[in-house]
Amino acid sequence: MDWRTIAARELQAMGGFASPWLRPAFHAVDREAFAPARFWSQTTDADGLHQVIDRGRDEEAWRQAVWDNHHSLIVQMDDGRTPLDGPARGDYSSSISAPDIVFRKLHALDLKPGHRVLHIGTASGYDTALLCERVGSDNVTSIEYDPGLAAWGADNLRAAGYTPTLVHGNGLDGWKTSAPYDRIIATCAVRDIPAAWRHQAADGALILAPYNTLYARGALLRLRVEDSVASGRFTGAAWYMWARQHRPKPELHPGQDAHHEASVIHPDQIFGRDWQADFALGLHIPDISFAHRGQGADRQVQLWDAAGTSVAIVNYQSWYARDAVAVYGQRNLWAEAVNAHTTWRTAGSPHYTRYGLTIDDSGTRLWLDDPANQQDTAPDTAPPPP
Repeated sequence: MDWRTIAARELQAMGGFASPWLRPAFHAVDREAFAPARFWSQTTDADGLHQVIDRGRDEEAWRQAVWDNHHSLIVQMDDGRTPLDGPARGDYSSSISAPDIVFRKLHALDLKPGHRVLHIGTASGYDTALLCERVGSDNVTSIEYDPGLAAWGADNLRAAGYTPTLVHGNGLDGWKTSAPYDRIIATCAVRDIPAAWRHQAADGALILAPYNTLYARGALLRLRVEDSVASGRFTGAAWYMWARQHRPKPELHPGQDAHHEASVIHPDQIFGRDWQADFALGLHIPDISFAHRGQGADRQVQLWDAAGTSVAIVNYQSWYARDAVAVYGQRNLWAEAVNAHTTWRTAGSPHYTRYGLTIDDSGTRLWLDDPANQQDTAPDTAPPPP
C-alpha cells in the first residue's frame, strides 16, 4: 500500500493543508527518513503495554504506522531508562507527533517566507524539516534538551539536506544568538511561558505552545507578542509530553494535622465532566493536582498543590457529612476547587477556547473573552527556574 498517498488524501479531507504551503511541504519531507527502525506504538494492548513496531520484522506495519495521521510514534520512554527491546509501559519522553496535530499547528503558526523561527524540541527533526521548507534552513533555530535525541535529529536533518541552526540545550532559555524571532513553536507542553521566549520575540511575533495546568492538560496556546508582552487565546487541543523542567514533582509534606469539614457539593459535580471542562476549570486553579482512589463506598479524591504543602481528601460517600473533607496544610484546596467551579458555572460554563492569557514580567493573568475581563486564579503557579 502507498501509505504516504493515503495519509495525504486523509489530511486534505481533514483540512490539514489549510495553508497552501503545507501540501508541498508534506510531499517534500519524507517522514520515513525521520522515523527510527523501531519504535513503540502509541496504542496499548490488553495488558496496557506499548508494542514495538520493527521495520526489520514487518516493514508494511512499520510504514503504515509512520504515516498514521492520528497516532504519534513513541521513540523514548522514561528519558531513555526503558530500553526499546520489547513491549513496555512508561512515561513518554519523546515521540514523533502525529501528522494531524503537526499540520494543524503549522497552519496556526501563520508562517511566512523569511520569518525567523525558534523551534523547541528537535527530537527526530521532522517538524524542523517542515519549518525549513517554508522559511529556509538559514532562518530556523531548533533546540533539543536530550543529548542523544539532539544527535539523532541532527543526523536525520543533515541526511535529508536541511541545515538549520541546531542547539543542544534547554529550550526554555531560547537561543539569543539567532534572536529576534518572528515565530516560536514548541513541541513539548509548558505550564508557564518562559520569559526568554517573550524577550527573544520580535514585535508582532507569534508563540505557539501546548499548555498544561497541573489540574488538566491538553490545549494549544497562541500568543501575540508586543514589547515582550504576550497575549492570546487557547485555540484547540494539543496533547504533548511535558517539557522536562516543567514536569510535576509530587512530593507531599503537608503535615499530620487535619481540619475536617463537610463538602457543600458532591465531588462528581466537579470531576464528572469531560477534559474540556476540566481544562477550563483548571485555568482557575492551575497549581492544584488531583487523583482518585478507592471504589464504591471507599471512593475518594485527593487534591494537592504544586508546593506539596497542602492536601485535601474528599469522600464521595456521605460528602455532606461533617468529616467528609480532610484539609491538611495552610490552603483549603477543596474550597478553592469549589470556588473555581462556582466561578466557571456562574460564567455559563464557558468552553476553554474562550479563555486567554496575558503574560509579562509581572506574571500571568487569565481572562475570559477579552483581556480586560480578568479572572481569579490560585496563587502564583510558575515553576521554579531550572
